[in-house]
Amino acid sequence: MTQPPNTTGNPTVRRRSQRVLVQQVVSISFGGDLATAVSENVSSGGAFIYCDRFMASGSEVGLVLVLPLEVTQGEPVRVWCICRVVRAEKRLIKGKFGIALEFLNFQVLSQA
Repeated sequence: MTQPPNTTGNPTVRRRSQRVLVQQVVSISFGGDLATAVSENVSSGGAFIYCDRFMASGSEVGLVLVLPLEVTQGEPVRVWCICRVVRAEKRLIKGKFGIALEFLNFQVLSQA
């Protein structure tokens, strides 16, 4: 199986699915706390967010976000995801931590 082109500039990074640049406010649940963050990009396999809370690699978090039509291949869909933190950047950017999340599973939420 061939891998999609690597557009990160890092030859060791292999993307399983194409990322879509989408900035949206997302809700995060972790360790009994709730926080908000802003997504930078989303794919069918995960997301990269900026959050004012640090989350250690390997942590599991809950996330509510809207998967854009480029990911769903149809209509945008609001979902609840269980995610694993695969990378957390310790260097702050505009007072926020960059956090890479892998989707473990998700559930479509009603549009009410």
